[in-house]
Amino acid sequence: MRRSVILLPLLFVSAACHSRRVGPVPNPDYAAVKAHAETAFNELEPGLGEANKAKPSAALAPVPEAPAPSSKVGEKDAKLNCTWVEAEATVPVGGNESRDQARARTIEKALEAAMRDLLGVDVNQRSLDFQQESLRGQTNLIESVLRTTRRGCIIDQRIITDEYRDLGTCRQCGFYVDLKACIKERPADWDKDFLVELWLSRDHFMAGDEAKISVTPRRDAYVYVYDVGMNSESALIVPNQYIPEVKVTAGQTWQYPDADAVKRYGLYLEAQMPADKPPVSAETIRVVATKVPLPAKLSDPFQGGYLGVVQRLDSAGIEWAEDAAAFTISPAKEK
Repeated sequence: MRRSVILLPLLFVSAACHSRRVGPVPNPDYAAVKAHAETAFNELEPGLGEANKAKPSAALAPVPEAPAPSSKVGEKDAKLNCTWVEAEATVPVGGNESRDQARARTIEKALEAAMRDLLGVDVNQRSLDFQQESLRGQTNLIESVLRTTRRGCIIDQRIITDEYRDLGTCRQCGFYVDLKACIKERPADWDKDFLVELWLSRDHFMAGDEAKISVTPRRDAYVYVYDVGMNSESALIVPNQYIPEVKVTAGQTWQYPDADAVKRYGLYLEAQMPADKPPVSAETIRVVATKVPLPAKLSDPFQGGYLGVVQRLDSAGIEWAEDAAAFTISPAKEK
């Protein structure tokens, strides 16, 4: 029997040291998104958008440069033992981007500034290509994925403002975010070489495709894999009722589902589109690695989601490492 473990439809919101909590976001109106993009291109210059429909190769007028991200260090949070930093950023919006994608990119820019200005270090990044349905023939969207730093992590986050804004004379061509992030510096005795890396079998899936997750820790570690949604909805993929514990030797790569899970339980991961049928769904998988096994009261995301897991680990004084992998899902092609 094949037991399908569905990859939940998620918005891509990358993590620095954990999943950041964001306010509820309504399902995007994709017709409205397309209309907004068309309007933005048409307003670059009267008649330019219509001309480009007839002549796809015509050059678009340049979009004014967005202001550099900025931040301001604020008060210490006595309960969470972290420091609040307010940061803001604006990014130009591409014609092939939905509101949620533009919002995610802008949040990352603001968080980069917050981490840099408090900790005095640049955040380690990796880039991923997101193949997109395009309004203007563009095929790629590069997203920067914040990864765990060796100096600190984000414990909590609050979005203050997120909205489209004008960039110079180009109306509604930018997306603006003002947020507050509570950042905690790692203790001096933290094992800075305790890292973990996460990969997916590919970056882009069609609905119904099978997926594989690969995890490699730098230390002997117990591994916990989560599916985290854009509104902080979270699910623990592994451990589960079939695989109650995962311990991986330092430097070894563990895969899920592995051959034993497939043979014994018929487990497999399947990519599925969300119910609102977006052109492309952008999503994330996250992994936490610890040196000791975690009781369910710590690892279960039922209370507080993935952010609750991170805060409980921090309160318990448990060292952990984490990573995130982003991917997209497109609708299956009609036969």
